[in-house]
Amino acid sequence: MERSRSKSDQHKRTTLYVVLNKDCEKVSYEIVEKTTTAPTYSVGSAEIHKVLVPEDSFVIQASFTLNIKKRVIGEVLILDSSGRLLCRAVYRKLKVRVTYGGNSLTMKLLKCLFDSLKLIVKKYKVLQIAKT
Repeated sequence: MERSRSKSDQHKRTTLYVVLNKDCEKVSYEIVEKTTTAPTYSVGSAEIHKVLVPEDSFVIQASFTLNIKKRVIGEVLILDSSGRLLCRAVYRKLKVRVTYGGNSLTMKLLKCLFDSLKLIVKKYKVLQIAKT
């Protein structure tokens, strides 16, 4: 979890996480450990949380940066209850591009996240990565 900004207030960084089930409902979780760490920018705070998540639920970690041109750029990671990465998506120019592991369940979870955060999304796209 992080909320920080620069001294000139031109850059801001927000990192958060949400625990959801398959039906996009928030699930209660237990915070096992909290560690305070240095934030990205000079004003604000940052913490590292270790959480205990129930079975059949998903942790969505979202990290957003507001730059000097007032554009929001972000990265979203979807993890299962055991901590394996299921999906990685990038938010740029009001578009969400899934760069790893796009299936119907992860797309549903991404749409639920952006609806709850009230961020505008024009298009969702799954990029196919060539396998070598």
